[in-house]
Amino acid sequence: MTTPVVVEVADLPQGRLRLIRLVRPDARNAMDTAMLVALSDALDDADRDPDLRGVLVTGAAGTFSAGADVREDLADGGRRRMELFTTVYEQLTLLRVPTAAAVEGHAVGGGAEVAAACDLRVAAEDAVFRFPGASFGIPVGTARTVGQVGLSTAKDWVLSGRDVPAGEAFAAGFVQRLVPRGETAAIAIDWLEQVAGRDPSTVAVLKQMFNDHAGVRNRVAYENDALRAQAETGSLTTGEDLPRTVRPRRA
Repeated sequence: MTTPVVVEVADLPQGRLRLIRLVRPDARNAMDTAMLVALSDALDDADRDPDLRGVLVTGAAGTFSAGADVREDLADGGRRRMELFTTVYEQLTLLRVPTAAAVEGHAVGGGAEVAAACDLRVAAEDAVFRFPGASFGIPVGTARTVGQVGLSTAKDWVLSGRDVPAGEAFAAGFVQRLVPRGETAAIAIDWLEQVAGRDPSTVAVLKQMFNDHAGVRNRVAYENDALRAQAETGSLTTGEDLPRTVRPRRA
């Protein structure tokens, strides 16, 4: 059986980088339960590494990820898988070290959310992002994008669920590096190595300050609770029934 998540460790003079690759090429790296478990475990292992200086997330075979695997048989209606999705989003968002996404091909749904949860996004010139939650009854896409591209652009992308070309994402500030296909990982690693040369304790505090100043922790917790509630009940909550979480599930 092919391992759905491959982790490589690169040694630096200042510490280590972890390169996390999503590997389900026959399914365009779509995320099933097994992949999400492996990805969450990989992030947990990374967070426990005292010498860790950065994390790169990318996909195999020229695609980042097609998002949730719509063909997976979910005996519990998807509750466990949704819990795993929310855990991964939170882990990536709050990871103490810098994170970068190297995006080739399509980053759709959960794939786009994983990319959005990283600190830096490097995209190939022909890459495409899509946030299709509104098409599938999944209330996701707001927590990170609203702070990354602004309210109006976030509404455009998330409510329409349309394809967003990498050039447009770059112009909106969602993508920080726009490069030729095949060069995304190298450019992302270069940035991670630059940051690895800075004081790690200060970088960790700055990351927390950025998240707190921007309200990211609360927005992610709010959206995750809405996702969990939808998966648990099978219906959408609206208006005053939306959860009002004031702190994330993870410390």
